[in-house]
Amino acid sequence: MHKREDIKARLRDLLESQNHVLAAWEGGSAATGYLDQFSDLDLIIVTDSEDTNPIFQLLQDHFREEYGIRREYRVPEPAWHGMSQCFYLLADCDDFFYCDIAVVACSNPNKFTEPDRHGKALLWFDKDQQYRAEQSPSATREALVKRMLSGITAVDFLSIIELQKAIARDNWIAAQMNYHTLINRYLVPLLNIKYRPEKADFGIRYADRDYPPGVVSELEALLCITSVADIRVKSSRALKLYDDLKTELVAQYLDTGI
Repeated sequence: MHKREDIKARLRDLLESQNHVLAAWEGGSAATGYLDQFSDLDLIIVTDSEDTNPIFQLLQDHFREEYGIRREYRVPEPAWHGMSQCFYLLADCDDFFYCDIAVVACSNPNKFTEPDRHGKALLWFDKDQQYRAEQSPSATREALVKRMLSGITAVDFLSIIELQKAIARDNWIAAQMNYHTLINRYLVPLLNIKYRPEKADFGIRYADRDYPPGVVSELEALLCITSVADIRVKSSRALKLYDDLKTELVAQYLDTGI
């Protein structure tokens, strides 16, 4: 069974030998310092061509010949980040291991190189300084926060009413759905804005790493529900936390009444 480091070494040699491949680096857990035995390979490949298909053909041929491919998924384009992306689940590898590979033209300014959002990439090679680690601009970060905060606070009352109706009806399935909507679509984004505004759009991912320990414990407790009665109690706590954050953050970022 092939291991991560062996797969990386062979792939790095293959990519570096290609004239039209300018750079490659690891992101994900390798960039953020959380690499462990369960981590996948998050790789960004920079090419000098707008056509990324030859790179994916090269990858597919290499993976099939060396390991076999159990599953693969090419993200439909245009993807939100402007890159081309494909996931490969290799056959002769650990069960939890897969490759998440994005190929980006050198002309695309979005290469996930902001350390405050994506960590410090592990460079494989960089032939002409494609990797530029620069913090996300404060104006960009503030615009993201304002856009998210405005959208969330404009429609929150609808989800709150639907949750309250489900609780009143003692409807376990609907109460769960609407409660998790409250947590994931409303409370968590406000927690992100407060504690990690540069990752305001990350959802609940990595919250356990970035939030203060007390906030992590509170979030864990809110997520543990076993009945409508549980939701009735915990939704009151979640709504109090949400309302307090909303008041604070609207005053801070939107400078307007709620």
